[in-house]
Amino acid sequence: MEIVQSPSTNQASTRPCLQLSLLPRRQRNIGSKIFPLVGILFLSGFSTSLITSPVLAQLPPLESAGTSLANTQQGSVNESTVALETYRLGPGDQIRVDILAEHELFAQPIDQIVLLDGSLTLPWVGKVDVAGLNPIQAEEKVVDAYRRYILNPRVTFQLLQPRPIRVGIVGEIKRPGGYTLQVNSEAGEQSEASESRSRFWPSVTQAISNAGGITRSADVRSVQIKREGVSELIQVNLWDLVESGDLRQDVLLRDGDQILVPTATTVDNSEVIALANTTFAPTTITVNVVGEVKAPGSLAVPPDTLLNQAILTAGGFNSRARTNRVELIRLNPNGTVLQQGVKVDLAQDVNDEQNPVLQEGDTIIVGRSSLAATSDTAGLIFSPLTNLLLGIFGIQ
Repeated sequence: MEIVQSPSTNQASTRPCLQLSLLPRRQRNIGSKIFPLVGILFLSGFSTSLITSPVLAQLPPLESAGTSLANTQQGSVNESTVALETYRLGPGDQIRVDILAEHELFAQPIDQIVLLDGSLTLPWVGKVDVAGLNPIQAEEKVVDAYRRYILNPRVTFQLLQPRPIRVGIVGEIKRPGGYTLQVNSEAGEQSEASESRSRFWPSVTQAISNAGGITRSADVRSVQIKREGVSELIQVNLWDLVESGDLRQDVLLRDGDQILVPTATTVDNSEVIALANTTFAPTTITVNVVGEVKAPGSLAVPPDTLLNQAILTAGGFNSRARTNRVELIRLNPNGTVLQQGVKVDLAQDVNDEQNPVLQEGDTIIVGRSSLAATSDTAGLIFSPLTNLLLGIFGIQ
């Protein structure tokens, strides 16, 4: 042990201060270099233990909300993201909000339904108005609301289930009017794939199908959609969808859309038959076959049914029928009635003169043959005389 005198750090005291050292003079110089090194190693080990701590290691690195939103907008240039940007939130939308802060994590996601006033009720911040915003804008607004209470909040905003949309359909439609269309719930279950969030939206063809399908006089090349907030009409050519499979023509609908199916100036039978097999055509039409057929009455037949096919569906001609000519009675949408004599040729292909394509409500009248008509007339004339003679001779 060595006694060393060192100056005092207290200026008010003039007495010398003695410092005791248990190390020899030679080892004392080495110790002055080792102790700082041990301190550095100790701090490094403490930092490493913090990083590998189960609590802190489970937290992902946090980003600012602005950076997250910018990355979302920059990396979403495809069609599905455009669908999200064009969708406007409103009452009835089901929303899920996940909130992550630097030192605090909400244990469960917050599931909310947009209220009638267009707001969400969230913990801490209360009501947040989201009506009229798209999901990306609503996420940014929720982030701004939580910035008052949380440092660098990270928010994930998901549209779990969009509300049903209401559309109107008029024109050459079997049942025009207003329709409520549901959005497929699978769009919310696969929220991480933005494509799925637009794939399940109702389209023009689905809306037309719900309305009973197009009529025979529909002009599918000039379908128009009037959309709120869009100055110009959206033009749809469904014939391109049928002919070349152009899915861009099957436009996704939005709440409040109005669909107009105009009347065609000319009707091509070949196109009528092609359109009858599409998803937006009616499944069946009702026609009537009466007169001299084996099973007269109303028939539910496909929309591309020809006159000859309807006669055969009713069992065909019976033995009393006039097989070379029938009458076709058609009730037009404007209230007029068309009566047309049609020469029947069961081997004839589709044409307006001998084998036309039938429409909803058409009636086919199959008359009697000349022999049957003569027999019926003779029966009316001679029936009273025959009964008199039989009565005279007592024949029952």
